Amino acid sequence: MSDPAVDTRQQLYAVRPSAFVDARKAVAAALRQAGRTVEVRAVLRLRKPSPTLWATNQLARLDPKRLAAFLESVGRARDAQLRDPPGAATALREQRRQLEALVDRASALLDAEGHPVTLAARQRMSNTLLGAAVDRSFADDLRQGRLGVELAAPGFEVLSGVASGERLHVVHGRRGPSASAGKREEERRARDEERLRRRREAEELARAAAARQEAVDTLTREVEDLARRFAAARGRLRDARRTARTAAAAARRARGLRP
Repeated sequence: MSDPAVDTRQQLYAVRPSAFVDARKAVAAALRQAGRTVEVRAVLRLRKPSPTLWATNQLARLDPKRLAAFLESVGRARDAQLRDPPGAATALREQRRQLEALVDRASALLDAEGHPVTLAARQRMSNTLLGAAVDRSFADDLRQGRLGVELAAPGFEVLSGVASGERLHVVHGRRGPSASAGKREEERRARDEERLRRRREAEELARAAAARQEAVDTLTREVEDLARRFAAARGRLRDARRTARTAAAAARRARGLRP
């Protein structure tokens, strides 16, 4: 039998972030009217998900097969690190391929909803997917699209199957697990934003250059067509003049033959 509280959380995390607060109030009001005060408190404690967390949760609804394949690929990569080192590289490549595809899908969803798809946003979704994949309690929530927190990426020792003795850090908003780590994360995000800005500027310049080149090519074709038409017209003019001269000569000869 399903847990009503879990089902409610899953239902709310399917709602767009912009509508989350109103949806949470409506659910809480319905539960209060039904006398389910304990569930009301649980619902009101649910935090509004960030756009990146919301998009990550939607993968359970939009692409559950790929999400399951990614979670399995992480497990295979960890096993390979311990039992099949030669095959570990192949397993890790498959894991990265599945992860990149999921981040692309979530990024497309963010873009469709009008949220900026920055390198930092992609990294946060990637970190959360990896973090959930190596922790069973988080993985279950991710599979059901009800993950309530963003996660930091696990360290190498976790991905390689070696127990670290620590649970994963939860990322609240844009703060890291510590002040210094948070500062480093902000600096990294700033660098990522700058690289993204420069890449977009380069792409804009490239598009502008391509548009100008296309205009040049179009004008070149028009000039070449005009040149061909002009050459053809000159040929017709020469023929017409030649015909006219022949006709005039014939007329003169005709006049000279008259009695």
